[in-house]
Amino acid sequence: MPRSEDFNREQVLDKAKNAFWMKGYNGTSMQDLVDATGLNRSSIYNSFGSKMELYQQSLKQYQNESSTIFDKAKQQDRTAIETIGLVFVYALENILGDEERKGCMLINCHTEMGNQDEQLKALFSSNQERLVEIFEDLVKLGQEDGSIRKTEKSDLLAYYLVNAFQGFRITGMNTTDPKVLKSIIQNILKTIA
Repeated sequence: MPRSEDFNREQVLDKAKNAFWMKGYNGTSMQDLVDATGLNRSSIYNSFGSKMELYQQSLKQYQNESSTIFDKAKQQDRTAIETIGLVFVYALENILGDEERKGCMLINCHTEMGNQDEQLKALFSSNQERLVEIFEDLVKLGQEDGSIRKTEKSDLLAYYLVNAFQGFRITGMNTTDPKVLKSIIQNILKTIA
């Protein structure tokens, strides 16, 4: 009979996520994970599998957490373009609150590991599809409510917004001036209006 885990799995996963987020996959050693989680190596392997499996679980946890900005923006009673603006404003708040300048864990992972693991490729692909779908739904609503231009197909504007959103997150790693970042948001919104 397998031993039951005598730790909070979500808390341990959160600590591992933060270790990977700070150093990346290749820069995080098993000793770093032992130190971060408080578990010994065998407990990590027995509970989470390999280092790569723990990394993938950490990325999925990050993905779930980061999607809350979309939910939060959609809950507001706004036009579609204002909702898109709120997504970027909430991302801006995350950027300004990120004192270590870690950036987006998924983007960091993609640049570090994008072509090294098939399961990671699948995660990146599904994440992009999800972002395109969210933005396309908002664009369609905006085209219906008149806040977003109808001269371009909704899927093309959605891809533009995904690109802009990811670029915004990267820019925020190096640019801490809120005026600059707010100006970027205004220009993105002007492009689709």
